Amino acid sequence: MGEDMLIEPDAVALLSSINVNLDKAVQLLAKQSKIIEDQSRNIAKLQSESWEQARMLEVIGRIEMQDVLVEVRHHIQSRQMSMMETVNELAAGKSIARWGDGEIKLMLQPEFDLMFQKSSPQLASDLRALMIGYDSVSSDLLLALPTVYTTRLWMGIWAENWHKLKPVLQASTSRWANTHISRPPFFQRHGRDAVDAWRKVWDGKRVCVVAGKGSRFEMIPELFDNVASVVRIDSEPTDAYPTLEDLKLRLDSLADVDIFLIALGPSGTVLAGYLASEVGGRRQAVDIGHLASSYLNVFRGGRMPEQLPTRN
Repeated sequence: MGEDMLIEPDAVALLSSINVNLDKAVQLLAKQSKIIEDQSRNIAKLQSESWEQARMLEVIGRIEMQDVLVEVRHHIQSRQMSMMETVNELAAGKSIARWGDGEIKLMLQPEFDLMFQKSSPQLASDLRALMIGYDSVSSDLLLALPTVYTTRLWMGIWAENWHKLKPVLQASTSRWANTHISRPPFFQRHGRDAVDAWRKVWDGKRVCVVAGKGSRFEMIPELFDNVASVVRIDSEPTDAYPTLEDLKLRLDSLADVDIFLIALGPSGTVLAGYLASEVGGRRQAVDIGHLASSYLNVFRGGRMPEQLPTRN
């Protein structure tokens, strides 16, 4: 063997040391992998236990609130239109103002704020007045409430608010429309028939869209390419209610509009009621909410409306 092939003793010792350290590193990585596997199993077990506890709490909640839920169903669901009936009424020319969890809380809880709408005694009063006076306007305006759900979210809402909401609902006898017409469940249940039903509402009409500046509302062609024309009026992107009187004046001055499509949160609920009223000119107004986002969620796999950024 030539001289250049000889390995110095120091080099042999160094290589040996490296091999020992590599063995230790491999053993350490193996231990860490085992720890991670154990932790993953523990986390999965905790998640499973947490989900089971959550399901048990829902069951217990339903049992504890059984009497309340019977009343909720009696005062809402027993006199509520289906989603398809609701949209067919809009196609026949009626207006609609919708209540979701946010509108219910703003109407009944003075301390409650939405992320995009601060509470206001006057806003609460306007929402309440619309509901209490429903019978006097129901020939032109539908008031919509949610389908009665017993999820944790809605169990909390019924528990906190039913004692205040019940007398408001009892002030009228007209049928409630269904808030979920502009939510994914309508498209999930009725598919293309839901799309066709909505398109009939504005087919060949001159449309005015009222939304917050930079809002995520879109006039997507799958829903809206059959309108005659579109004009858009922007309101405030957040906390629109304090500027609602100015917005009404702007809309009052508009001519050549057949239908108003409103995506303005709780302020949109109030605005739809105003436009459909005698003082507002008895114009057709549809509190349309997250309709476009709900379509995209069901038919294109888009995110749920609540998961989207508030503004574009």
